[in-house]
Amino acid sequence: MARVTRTTAESGSRYDWVTFLSDYGHDDVFVGVCKGVLARFAPHARVIDICHLITPQDVVQGATSFAAALDFLPPAVHLAMVDPQSAHAARGIVVRTGDGSLLVGPDNGLLSLGWKVRGGVKAVVEIANRELWLEHIHATFRGRDIFAPVAGHLASGRPLADVGPAVDPNDLVTLEVHEAVVDDDHVHAEISAVDHFGNASLNIARSDLEAAGIALGDTVEVRCNGRTLAVPFTHTFGEVAAGRLTLCEDSFRAVQLAVNAGRADQELRVNRGDPIVIARVPQEPPGARPAVTR
Repeated sequence: MARVTRTTAESGSRYDWVTFLSDYGHDDVFVGVCKGVLARFAPHARVIDICHLITPQDVVQGATSFAAALDFLPPAVHLAMVDPQSAHAARGIVVRTGDGSLLVGPDNGLLSLGWKVRGGVKAVVEIANRELWLEHIHATFRGRDIFAPVAGHLASGRPLADVGPAVDPNDLVTLEVHEAVVDDDHVHAEISAVDHFGNASLNIARSDLEAAGIALGDTVEVRCNGRTLAVPFTHTFGEVAAGRLTLCEDSFRAVQLAVNAGRADQELRVNRGDPIVIARVPQEPPGARPAVTR
């Protein structure tokens, strides 16, 4: 794997890898066309498809997924395209990060969680040099006509300064991160993502639960969508019976609600952004017998 340092990134060295995330889906030719454009300008580069099933025009989901993936990817040109149409389209930007990676995408917050993962912002330019774009530009497919060609040129060693003028990092659009709130013995959180399997990831970490006095193995109270459920807190969803709901860690170390051999989003009738409360409930001491009533 080629290592790209800050010095070589500034001088325009080639990148062996280009990664690509979008909301283009797999039902049409959009992804293949963009990868074809990348190949025209960077035939040596290998492309890693991160995900193309981001909910259409959902910038927050795109940004969250992009940042989660970046922690596991090599230094590269990272292209992200979730580009909602509006009267004033977001400008295109390229962000050079602390590890020498280049993040390419619209300035609508899509990249803002990702650059924190890769060492912060070291330089930013606006995508303004039309000589690097395709000849004919269509307003509804800037990924093909503007962003993919620029990503290809950068992967082939084009200096960042050739892309366009410098941008003040303080002027970039950033997404507000919704933090969980620990309140005594319960945690106020929200559904941050629902994956392909229906698992509902929360914007909390295990440390948030521990701060509320909740330990692995406890039974917790889950309140959402007008319902209150008693749910075990387990290491994985495989520790409960098929069809059973559990609270556990996902593969990116976020806390999630999952159903073994089922879908938590359908069980709870929730979507991304829905509020949820995880509360501690008194636990039976080990070996305790239930009280006998007469």
